Amino acid sequence: MIHRRALLASPLLLLGPLAARAETTTAEPEAPDDLRPARLPTPRPVRLRPGAEPVTLESSSSGWGGGGERPGLALRFTGPGAPAEEFRFPSWYGNGRVFALRQSRGRDLVLAAFEGNTGTGTYQEIQAVIGQDDEGIARILALETLHYRLTGPCEGGTWLSIRATPLADGGGLRLDHFWRRQGENCPPRRGGPARSRAEWATTLAWTGRGPMRVPPPLRGAPRARRLVEESRAKVAHWLAEAPRRIVTLDDVEALGLMEAMEAA
Repeated sequence: MIHRRALLASPLLLLGPLAARAETTTAEPEAPDDLRPARLPTPRPVRLRPGAEPVTLESSSSGWGGGGERPGLALRFTGPGAPAEEFRFPSWYGNGRVFALRQSRGRDLVLAAFEGNTGTGTYQEIQAVIGQDDEGIARILALETLHYRLTGPCEGGTWLSIRATPLADGGGLRLDHFWRRQGENCPPRRGGPARSRAEWATTLAWTGRGPMRVPPPLRGAPRARRLVEESRAKVAHWLAEAPRRIVTLDDVEALGLMEAMEAA
């Protein structure tokens, strides 16, 4: 099935030549192209509040209760003191999963992945950071592209992967971005296809209240970075409006997450 944004990967959009170098490039060794992490088994204990007893994190591809609907990925917490709210995300291919726990402000944050833009030559996973703030509100703290692939004919394509690690002071997450583009190679070119790369880092700060704070888009940044930061700013505003626990594909598109990368 070709999804709503799959036209981004149409061969017609990938026929033009690519520049030999990106606006910002990095030296070797080359960054990984695919940082799609494995599923973390659940149920498992998580500590959602500093000093509190752990609760149990559960995940399901079919949800709980009546209706028989398939929400894609459903998450909930059970046990004494667990928040009652349930989190739901779309997952067309069934790849929605919990993939990591990270620590910030004396508690565990849950990192979950689900599909965004998908279709012919197109595959995107979105990363949701879930936690309970100091007011006891369980909410999505951040929403980011985790991995994005737009490929066309003759080995051409564009890739983006993001890796999240805790800040040393426990006050949020560091996001390392790895972007790569490769031109077509039909007919084969001497020296291979044109290639370009870029890397950059971003800090998502968290005080323990509300969603994570994002830095403003960097003025004059290369286009690959600017697209990511423009969608991040929209997401941050949406998360700050009200506690969010459900994300739909319409949300992913409206927030510009499907536009976080473009074909050559």
